[in-house]
Formats: sequence, structure tokens, C-alpha cells
Amino acid sequence: MTVFAEPAEDIALAHARQQLVLLEGAGRGPAGLMRLTRGTTAVSDRVTVAFYGRHQHFTRTQETRTVSGLEVPLYRWTYSTAIAE
Repeated sequence: MTVFAEPAEDIALAHARQQLVLLEGAGRGPAGLMRLTRGTTAVSDRVTVAFYGRHQHFTRTQETRTVSGLEVPLYRWTYSTAIAE
């Protein structure tokens, strides 16, 4: 299952409502703490982020990281695709 993610600005609010994830490895693309969208609280194997006309795709690793006292799953960038219009 692939879900979409967006930046998480209010960690406490995002954590209370949705699953937080940490993204890395996209170069100049999206990175850092994100929250899963579409009302899901399940952790997916893949996460997709819309970024400047492209979809950046990340795959879950077995690692977790501590961010602001919260343990979150780590996702690494795998590939990019163009957003179809």
C-alpha cells in the first residue's frame, strides 16, 4: 500500500491524529518529519510525496529514529516519477 505524506509542523497534533514518519535520501527533495495523509494510521511499506511536479517515492526501512521524543519509522528515497496531468 502506498500512502501520501506531507510536512508535520505540529508534532503533538500530528502524532495524536496520524502516523508520523521520517524521510531521508531525496537529495534536494522532501526530507524530515512527515505525517501520513488520507486519515490513515497504518504504517505503509511505501510513502509518496508530491514535490515540484513529481512524486518522490520512499520505501520503509527496518530502522526507527527518535524525533522530539517520539520513535518514528525511517523511509529512504527510492525513485521519482512525473505527476500525470
